[in-house]
Amino acid sequence: MRVLVRSFICLTSVVYSLNAFAGEAERNQAKKLYTSLTGNTPNKTTADYYENQLIKNGANATALEIIESNIGFYNITLKNFFTPMSNEDGTTFAKLNDTTALLIGATRDDINFFRVFWDDIMYQFDGELIVLENGKPRPPVPDTEEYRKKAETNDWYYLADLGVSVRMYNRTKNDMYEQAEAGNIPMGNKKYFKMTQQQAYTTKEAGAIAGIFSTRGWAEAYYSAGTNRASFAFFAKNFLCKEMEELSDTTIPDFRVRRDVDRTPGGSSKTYKTFCVGCHAGQDALGGAFAYYDFVDGTMVYNAHDIVTPQGEQAVVGPVAPKINANNLFPDGKITTSDSWINLWNEGQNAYLGWGSELSGNGAKSLGKMLAETEQVRTCLSEKVFKTVCFREAKNETDKKVVEQLAKNFDQDGSMKSLWIGAAVACMGE
Repeated sequence: MRVLVRSFICLTSVVYSLNAFAGEAERNQAKKLYTSLTGNTPNKTTADYYENQLIKNGANATALEIIESNIGFYNITLKNFFTPMSNEDGTTFAKLNDTTALLIGATRDDINFFRVFWDDIMYQFDGELIVLENGKPRPPVPDTEEYRKKAETNDWYYLADLGVSVRMYNRTKNDMYEQAEAGNIPMGNKKYFKMTQQQAYTTKEAGAIAGIFSTRGWAEAYYSAGTNRASFAFFAKNFLCKEMEELSDTTIPDFRVRRDVDRTPGGSSKTYKTFCVGCHAGQDALGGAFAYYDFVDGTMVYNAHDIVTPQGEQAVVGPVAPKINANNLFPDGKITTSDSWINLWNEGQNAYLGWGSELSGNGAKSLGKMLAETEQVRTCLSEKVFKTVCFREAKNETDKKVVEQLAKNFDQDGSMKSLWIGAAVACMGE
């Protein structure tokens, strides 16, 4: 695995040297490394083993072994880390879904993590299709009433080594992921948790594919109500570590602000000019990328939208989702007619975020590629990982230097797994 050969030598100037400790210190390091990565406390046997591995193989190799040998890293640590990003409440208690699964899978397989913002990839659970053969479930599926009933629907997988079953992916339901979580299927297991493509699963529309932005979980969270502004707002919160108020810039021209934004809230245009426009000018300019998406009756909808006309007839309209232009509070405001987007924040007070090179484009995929290049994504995720494994925010100069170096490494190799290892090693000796 390529992560083994990566060097974290750049961190050594700000990390306590392993060789400076002996005996009890090394044991404490091993225990802390294990706990920070798995979310569990090691028993004596486990602590003994990883203490020896630490002495024998070094910190980076030991951290990697902990990750790959323990279900806790993928099923607990990463699940709790990524789940808040997939729901508006930001709770860790939400069910596993295809958004969270994609982020976990990309980490496990050590692909360039920034692909999750635009590429045609997703992760599903897999196994032996449960079917009847001579009136009984075909082996290795057990011959029980439960599995005979499941065979009738022809949409269940049996995971023989684990003795559990999950339903096939369904773009209208989250059953597969909830059943996998309930069955505690290890997401480090490449036999049962696999990368596949989104097209034909989340959608049949090739133009809709855009990494996490076209997963069912993301659509349910951020396209199900409102006018899809939530999609960028929560991306900013979770991957830029910025609330919309922090991005507010009233110097940005407002030619992309939609007509559903009142220009005289409370009867005064001053409120709009000194507050509302600060967020909407930049957000609406970027948010056009999501204009074709909706979430209706449990399903992500793209490009073709069912409506009932004033005459009571069924019709299909598009490509812009009808809700985008539904409210007309200011007739001279922007009417969205395409999925074009413009980055108006690449200059001015928000330029420091280091946006990607493209200044405009069409659709969530091209926007996702621009966001994938943005420097602040590296910094934000490095800060979040550091806080998770070190149990504190990076506030002093030493910690800030660690995060800065982690972000540089992350930018160079795109490895979320290496980011976790680097942060855990940086904090194991304190």
